Amino acid sequence: MARQPIFRARVLSRRDVLGLASVAGLCIGGARAASSGRRLLGGDPALLSPLEREHLPLLRIPAKTRNAHKVPIVVEMSHPMTADHHVTKVEVVNDREPVPSMGTFRFTPANGVVYVGFQARMDDGDSEVTVTAECNRHGAWAIRRRITIAEDPEGCSATAPPRARTAGNDIHPPEIRIPELVERGRIRRGEVIHPQLKIRHPNRTGTSEPLHLKDLEVWFAGQRVSRFELTPALSDDPFISFALLASREGLLEVRLANNRGQRFEAAHEIGFS
Repeated sequence: MARQPIFRARVLSRRDVLGLASVAGLCIGGARAASSGRRLLGGDPALLSPLEREHLPLLRIPAKTRNAHKVPIVVEMSHPMTADHHVTKVEVVNDREPVPSMGTFRFTPANGVVYVGFQARMDDGDSEVTVTAECNRHGAWAIRRRITIAEDPEGCSATAPPRARTAGNDIHPPEIRIPELVERGRIRRGEVIHPQLKIRHPNRTGTSEPLHLKDLEVWFAGQRVSRFELTPALSDDPFISFALLASREGLLEVRLANNRGQRFEAAHEIGFS
């Protein structure tokens, strides 16, 4: 079989890159044991135990939006990320069909902190998004947040292409932007940076030839730092952000693949000044 082409990208230097909306989301309900063996956390974080607060995922998602095509979702935690105590993965699930899984995000201590942001496609109406974080020492912990997708006044459905994209399947290579470098002009040794990945790629299902991003790997200085298992619930032309501990200098690489076996890469040198 012929090797699929790899699309490489230049380093992104523009300031006017797309951003995720920073809308805070709070959990609902009380702390209790879920049937799956995970702990479902909720209520006032001040009333949680120290262990529960440490394992509380923060889910940032709008309570209501009209744009079902690009719903911004951010998950972060203050959990330690050391070799003997760290979060191994975070799963984001939408309780509504047709694509309930919105992604599984696998981390290592090299990430420094648990952080991931992305844009999803959702159906109109009410949904509940559940985030489950798995700790290597204390098991699985979850948070749940309700979101309402109001009907688009232009009559668009969640299965139609978003207004920002044509119906075509054109693909542009990914680009990496590091906000800390853009804002300050340098990266400090030992700080946690938040690289942003922008790619033009459709995520289509319900057709005879589905096309969507399937896998994202983050490599730093020759070591795989994290791996994200993506689903068709990702929006068209998604904007993805993650965290990385700049513990040393080296090459940051992102490697993506779609369901057709095509691969896409981008790289950015991390150096201190």
